[in-house]
Amino acid sequence: MAAVATASKPQSTWALAWRRFRKHKAAMVSLWVVVALVLMALLAPWIAPYSPTAQPTGDDLAARYFQPPSREHLLGTDDLGRDVLSRIIYGARISLMVGFVAAIASAIIGTTLGVIAGYFSGRPLRFYAGPLARVADGWRPWPFALWRVASWLILYGLLFFIGDLAWRLAGANVQALLGGEFSLNNLLSLLGLGLTWAALLAVGLWGLFGQSRVDLDVVISRFMDFMLTIPELPLLLVLSALLRDTQGVAGRWAQSVFGEAASVFIIIAIIVLFGWVGTARLIRGAVLSLREQEFATAAQSLGASDARIMFRHLVPNALAPLIVNATLAIGGAIITESALSFLGFGIQPPVATWGNMLNNAQIYVFDYPWLALAPGFMIFITVLAFNYLGDGLRDALDPRSRL
Repeated sequence: MAAVATASKPQSTWALAWRRFRKHKAAMVSLWVVVALVLMALLAPWIAPYSPTAQPTGDDLAARYFQPPSREHLLGTDDLGRDVLSRIIYGARISLMVGFVAAIASAIIGTTLGVIAGYFSGRPLRFYAGPLARVADGWRPWPFALWRVASWLILYGLLFFIGDLAWRLAGANVQALLGGEFSLNNLLSLLGLGLTWAALLAVGLWGLFGQSRVDLDVVISRFMDFMLTIPELPLLLVLSALLRDTQGVAGRWAQSVFGEAASVFIIIAIIVLFGWVGTARLIRGAVLSLREQEFATAAQSLGASDARIMFRHLVPNALAPLIVNATLAIGGAIITESALSFLGFGIQPPVATWGNMLNNAQIYVFDYPWLALAPGFMIFITVLAFNYLGDGLRDALDPRSRL
C-alpha cells in the first residue's frame, strides 16, 4: 500500500519563536531566574522570616546589631538589627515594580508617539481648518473634529476678550483727547490699539478661511532630539530632590497625592520621563518601513481610519523589537532606581530597596561586607537575567537568526 504523505500542521510565528527561544540556554536560565524573582516578590509576606522594618527588643540590643550570617539570620543583620534577608526579599517587590511599571509606561508612551511620528512622516496633518475653508478630498475630521470646534471657541473667545479690552482702553484715550488732554502717550496708545484691532481682524479672517498643517514627525522627532541632549543623571537628581522636598509646591503635591508611596511613584515618573525616547525612535523606524508595505496600503484603500491602520495593523507588526526593548528597559529601570537610591535621592528608608540598602552599607562595607554583598548580588543577577532574556527574545523573534 502506498504511503500517504501527510502534511504537518504549520506552526504559528509565536510557536516558532518559542522553539527558537528554548535553544538559547542562557535565556532559558534567565527566564527561570526572572520567574523565581517575581514569585519571591509576590510571596514576600509568607517567605520572609522577619518583618523588613522590625528592630530587636530586649536587654542585650547591641549584641543583635551587625550579626554575621547564621542559622537565625541567614544573611546577618544591619546596623539597626533588621534581618538582611527579609529586606532583600521585600526589596525585590519595590525594585521589580519600579522596573516593570516604568518599562510598560515608557513602552506605551514611546509606542504611541513613535507610531504617530512614523505614520505621518512626510504627510502634513491639517489640525485646523476654518469653517469656511475648503476641505481637501480625503480629509476625515474625526477624531480631530472636537479639536477643531474647541480651537474655534478658544480663538474667538480670546479675540472677544482682547477686543473688548482694547475698546475700553481706546475709549479712555479718546475721552482724554476730547477733553483737551493732548499728549504723545495718548496718540501712541491709539496707534497701538489700532494695530491691535487690525491684528484681531486678520486673525479673525484667518480663523474663518485659513487652515494650518503640521508634520507631526518633525515636531515629535525634534522633541526627541531635545530630550536626548539633556544630561539625564543630573536632571534626575534635581527632579528627585524637588519632588521629595515637602516644603516646596511639587513636594507637597506629591505627598498629598501618593502619601507614603510618594517616593516610589516619583522614581517611576522620573524614569518614564526619559525612558520613552528610545522606544519612540525604535517604533518610528519600524513604522516608516511597514507603512509602505502591501497590507498597510490595502487597509488604507479599503477606507480604514488612520488610527485603525496605526494601532491595528502597524503596531502588531512591530511587536518583536518592542518586546525586546521593553525587556532590556526593565533592567535599565532597576539600575536607575538603584543608583538614585544609592545616592540618597531615590526611595527613602524605612522602605527597603536594594539601592538604599547599598547606600546604608557603604560606610560599613569593610567591617561588615555581607551588608553590601547581598543587595549588590541581587542587582547584578536581576539585571543580568533581564539582559540575557532580552538577548534571547531578540534572537528568537529575528527570522534571520541562526537559532
